[in-house]
Amino acid sequence: MNIEAICLSAAGSLCVQLLNLTDLSKAPQSKRPDFTDYAYYLPYIIFPIVSAVIGYAYFDDKHPVNKMLALQLGASSPLIFKSLISSIPPEIIRKRN
Repeated sequence: MNIEAICLSAAGSLCVQLLNLTDLSKAPQSKRPDFTDYAYYLPYIIFPIVSAVIGYAYFDDKHPVNKMLALQLGASSPLIFKSLISSIPPEIIRKRN
C-alpha cells in the first residue's frame, strides 16, 4: 500500500471541491447553496474517500509513483465516477424501482 499516492489522490479530489467553492463565491447571493445544510458538505467527504480508494487500487508498492499522476487521478476520479453513474440507461434504473 502506497500511502503517499493514496493521500495525493484524496488531495487532488479535495482541490477540485475547493475550486468549486471558490466559484460559488462569485455567484449572486440568491444562487448560493445553504451552507448550514449538512448535505452540502458530503462531497467534501465522499469524493476524497472515493479518490483514495481508486488511488489504492491504482498504485502499489512495487512501482515508483509519479506524484503528479496521483494528484491528477484524484482530481479526475469523482468526474469519472459521476460519468459512469450517469451512463446507466434509464430503463435499468426504472426496473430496479
